[in-house]
Amino acid sequence: MRSFLNQHIGIPLVGLLRSWFLNTIIANTPFWHVRKAFYRHFCKIQLGKESSIGRGAKFTGDKFHEIHIGEHCSIPYDSFWVVGASITIGNHVVFGHRVSLYTSDHDPDDADSARRNAPIVIEERAWIGSEVTLLPGVTIGKGAVVAAGSLVTKDVAPFSIVAGRPAKFMRARAVQEFTYLITEIPWYE
Repeated sequence: MRSFLNQHIGIPLVGLLRSWFLNTIIANTPFWHVRKAFYRHFCKIQLGKESSIGRGAKFTGDKFHEIHIGEHCSIPYDSFWVVGASITIGNHVVFGHRVSLYTSDHDPDDADSARRNAPIVIEERAWIGSEVTLLPGVTIGKGAVVAAGSLVTKDVAPFSIVAGRPAKFMRARAVQEFTYLITEIPWYE
């Protein structure tokens, strides 16, 4: 009986409380260092030096420990993370606001609508515009730009610019060497 209660009530209740606390209290805490400590120590998210996740970030899934964010990355407010598989973000990556990352979906051809998980990889110096949606299994190449509002369903080649729903190749970037440096957001953000 105890095992049944643990499995069907205890574990789901703890998960629910953790998700509620993470997505309601921590996500809206106005102090970045408090959020960073929670993400690193309780969620086991690997955050590189001088990287930040803005307020309002929402997380769901069971693989938070498989989120790896490189150094000098800027992820502003209201990002949405569905973490059923790993998410790897390289160094010097810039996000716009309200970016959604989905590593899970459901198989429409399965009688039980089984969950499918596939990792997302964003290589260094990529630029992900505001309100972009990344679907399971995509890789965004080094230095690539994903225009605001795009829906990425396939891999994006390095140093390319894509746009649209679904995202399509627009052109190659004119530069392939970058000098910008992202620093951590202020303590009060």
